[in-house]
Amino acid sequence: MKLDVATFNALCLITFFCSAVVSTALSWMFARAVAFRFWAAAFFLMSAAAACLAAHSQSDSRALLVATATFSLQARIFLWNGTRVLFGSHVSLPAGFAVSALFCVLFSLAQYFDASPLCRAALITLFFFPFRALTLYEVCRRRRPDLGPARVLVVCASVITTLAAVLPLALVLTRRNDLALLLSDAPTTSPLYAIVFAADLLLVICLMMMALQHLFVEQGILSHLDKGAARRSNPGRAAPGTENGIGCFEEPEARPSLPSA
Repeated sequence: MKLDVATFNALCLITFFCSAVVSTALSWMFARAVAFRFWAAAFFLMSAAAACLAAHSQSDSRALLVATATFSLQARIFLWNGTRVLFGSHVSLPAGFAVSALFCVLFSLAQYFDASPLCRAALITLFFFPFRALTLYEVCRRRRPDLGPARVLVVCASVITTLAAVLPLALVLTRRNDLALLLSDAPTTSPLYAIVFAADLLLVICLMMMALQHLFVEQGILSHLDKGAARRSNPGRAAPGTENGIGCFEEPEARPSLPSA
């Protein structure tokens, strides 16, 4: 079974662009959920990577190949940062951009000097694997029972995408012909990449589900705290039409009658 590269690129481009639009809309609807902004940027970068790869297949430009790899790496960094922001951790955007710039320089040199597929595959694994593994770690270390099935699905998808980070290196070491799309210009690709794409799509959907569930749980907790604070601030407030605070009307006090003339 073979999957056409052009079809694969078009599917990736459409899927990630739609995910970016949905994430952008959710970031407007839920302004407090900053993670949606990071994920929207990540999905736009994934779409740009797919577009650059499609253009590279037509023009055979090494600059487009380097841009594809760099956009893909920066997208994974934004996914990891968005997951950290979701759980209230601090992120450093300059550090992420610096790592992407370093990878861009090294991968450009590898392309310029026609480095071996083993060198390029090792370079991709060296930079991509840590951030995919960190996304998995960030989700696993949060022992939150209220996140439910969405967290389990995110973990499963993250495991597959983390293993996919070493797929180019594994294919090179096993001397397979269906190398990673970033390493060759083959007209067809393996069904392995369909599995990787499905894992990325599952990760996208489950991250959004987990963020929405996390947001609704926080809103429920805040609403409960607000109600408790309101009850504590007015502990003896009586209901309208009552005097003793327990809903019983008291008899009006008898007034002394005036002496008759």
